[in-house]
Amino acid sequence: MILDAVREKTKLPLIVVNTHAHYDHFFGNAVFAEAGVTEFWAHQNCANEINERGDMQRRRVGTIEPEMAAGEGDNVDLVMPNAIVRDQPVLVDLGGTVATLFYLGRGHTDGDLLVGTPSTLFVGDLVEQGAHPSFEDSYPEEWADALLHISALRHRYEFLIPGHGQPCSDQFVKTMASTMTTAVRQARQSIRDTPSDATKAIPVLPYGPEQSRWFIKRLQEACSNR
Repeated sequence: MILDAVREKTKLPLIVVNTHAHYDHFFGNAVFAEAGVTEFWAHQNCANEINERGDMQRRRVGTIEPEMAAGEGDNVDLVMPNAIVRDQPVLVDLGGTVATLFYLGRGHTDGDLLVGTPSTLFVGDLVEQGAHPSFEDSYPEEWADALLHISALRHRYEFLIPGHGQPCSDQFVKTMASTMTTAVRQARQSIRDTPSDATKAIPVLPYGPEQSRWFIKRLQEACSNR
């Protein structure tokens, strides 16, 4: 459990940061609230999403966490973020160490929050190591730009911690950005060439079939909103 691991390191009062509004990043809020945490940070868009549609994500845990899925049992209530970050960075005192909470724009979702400490940058699911990125709520073109921004910040931090997987190097982030930029170009070309069936681009995209379908869908939606 994350709480137990943190308590092995410190007995200081805790705060929680929800990096974005996906169930595996905020369903645990109730456990921390039960332990006395009162400060839950998130970007405004993330907080809105949890408040409006967070409960709908219970189905994602299914038989893995039946109590959470049913909303019945201990620590299954959705605890909403109550400390909000908007466009400007926010400094949070962690008891001798200051963390900077900041927003680079839309990417993996429309509410991805990053946390920078003097040595470490926590980037949520803007970076994932060991698996293909998830594009269901994403903005791929803007995500690629956010990754380039993260890469440009790497000189400030010794470590970069992704939302899933092992700590990442600057080269890993640059490669992820380059791969996504190329994929955007390939998918956009397919959308122009075969608008009735842009999924023909799936074999050439650098992601799995399911991720590629979502990638194309999100690009099509972005095009239709322009």
